[in-house]
Amino acid sequence: MASARDISMGNYCDSIFDELTDMRSRALDLVSCIEQMQGEDKKLVKSHITHLRDIANLIEWKLEILTKVCPADWTKYSKGAENLVSVKVPESFDSEFAAAGDMGG
Repeated sequence: MASARDISMGNYCDSIFDELTDMRSRALDLVSCIEQMQGEDKKLVKSHITHLRDIANLIEWKLEILTKVCPADWTKYSKGAENLVSVKVPESFDSEFAAAGDMGG
């Protein structure tokens, strides 16, 4: 697992890609383990299979986005880049605001 110290601007995209690929693989490995279980243990965790597959699919989607937005040579963009990000959090949301995934069901 990479830490903030290990990721530089030069290998940022590769590091993120590797981490997400590993997370997807581990989620699918858990699905395989659950599918191979027997008896009461399987009954307890069988409902998690759908959620784990959803997580793996979400990660796969993010990997596709990452491969499209990351340049082939990331290092030329690192010169003069800030290593801190400051984002203002909204104070409140309108009553019409719908969270991601909120389909009203």
